[in-house]
Amino acid sequence: MEVSVLMITYNHEKYIKQAIESIVNQITDFDFELIIADDNSKDNTEKVVKSINNISEKLSLRYFKNQENLGMTKNFEYAYSKSNGNFIAICEGDDYWSDKNKLQKQVDFLKNNEGFSFCYTRFKVYQNNNDSFAEDFNGKHFYNKSKFVPFTYQTFSEGWHIGNQTLVFRKSDFNEQSFKKFKNFKDVHLISQLLKVNQGACLNFFGAVYRQHDGGIHTTISEYNGYKIGYLTHKEIYLDNKTNIYLKRKYLHSYKNFVNANIRAGHLMKAFWMSLDLFIRDWKFLDFLRHIKRIFVKLVGNK
Repeated sequence: MEVSVLMITYNHEKYIKQAIESIVNQITDFDFELIIADDNSKDNTEKVVKSINNISEKLSLRYFKNQENLGMTKNFEYAYSKSNGNFIAICEGDDYWSDKNKLQKQVDFLKNNEGFSFCYTRFKVYQNNNDSFAEDFNGKHFYNKSKFVPFTYQTFSEGWHIGNQTLVFRKSDFNEQSFKKFKNFKDVHLISQLLKVNQGACLNFFGAVYRQHDGGIHTTISEYNGYKIGYLTHKEIYLDNKTNIYLKRKYLHSYKNFVNANIRAGHLMKAFWMSLDLFIRDWKFLDFLRHIKRIFVKLVGNK
C-alpha cells in the first residue's frame, strides 16, 4: 500500500461527505487507503460514511468507530495504528481536499526528493458562518514563484500557517513511540519529530480547505487556554530537544505570550513569578520590566 489517508472525525455529519468524496476523487497511479476513525460520534456521521459509494479500485475505505470517546490525540494514534501505507496523509472529517491531483503531486515530490521527510501544500480557510474563503498566510514565502519552500526548525520557530489537512509524510521517518513520549500529542509534535530526520517542504499550490465552524475544536477554546496550550506544547517540544536554538526561541516566545495572557486575565501573582522565571531563562531585562509594569497597572486598575 502506497499511502494511508487518516481521517479522524467526531460529530461531522454535516461535513464528512465532502471530506470523503474529496479523497475518493483523487487521481493516482498507486493504490491507497482511507482510514476513518470515528470517535464515538453522537450524530449521523456513521450513516453518512456508509452511504458513500462509487469508490475506485485504487482506494480501500476502512471505517472504525470507537466504543467510547478517546479524544483527538488518542483517536489519531488509533487511526495511525491501522495504517499500512509507506506514506501517511491527513484530512480531518470537517476539512476537504480541493485538488484532485494533490496526493499524486505530494507523493511524487517525496519520491523524487529523498532529503525531505514531509511536505505540505498551501490551503484556504473557509468560514462556515459567512460562506467565505481566505488564503493562508504563506503567500509571502513564494515571492519568486518557486515550486516549493523548504521547511526547517528555523521556519518552525518563525511562525508558519500550517495546514495539517495538507500534510503527507514518510511513515519510516516517524517514530511511533512519540505518541507515548508527549503528554498531549499534537500536529506540532509530529512536525518536530519529523524534522529530527529531515527537512520538510511547502509546495506551491492550493491542495485543501480548512473549515472553521462553531463546532470546531479550536473555536471552543478560550483565548487564555489557547495561550496556555501553546506554552505547554512548545515547552514540551523544547525539553525534548534542548540543544535546538530554534525550539528554545519558540518556547520562550510562547512563554512570553502566556505571561501576558495571565496579566490580562488578572492572575497577577502567577504572572509575577512566571515573569521572574522567564527573565532567568532568557535574561531580557526590558521584557521583564514591561511585564512588571503591566502587572502594576493591572493591579492599580483593579482597586
